[in-house]
Amino acid sequence: MSEIQVHEGVIFVRGEVSFETLSQLRKALTSSIQPGVHTLDCSNTGKVDSSIAALLLAAASLAHTQELSLVVRQLPSAASKLLKLYDLDGIIHCQ
Repeated sequence: MSEIQVHEGVIFVRGEVSFETLSQLRKALTSSIQPGVHTLDCSNTGKVDSSIAALLLAAASLAHTQELSLVVRQLPSAASKLLKLYDLDGIIHCQ
């Protein structure tokens, strides 16, 4: 099961991030990005495919729209490689 939870300004992504879960996660992300949110934590993600890039871009876009600074932390190494491959590592700020 994949889900998004928010606690004290941190959005936690849990579970698989794939084509099958992307729509559900994106809907939850849309309602989660609001004033006070500053971090997207991916430490509890499981399997990821290229859909994680779409999710992270959506998060960055939503944060930008609300004039928020959003940092991604604990991104799986496979996802980091995808961001570099797609030349998105300059757009999505990771710790």
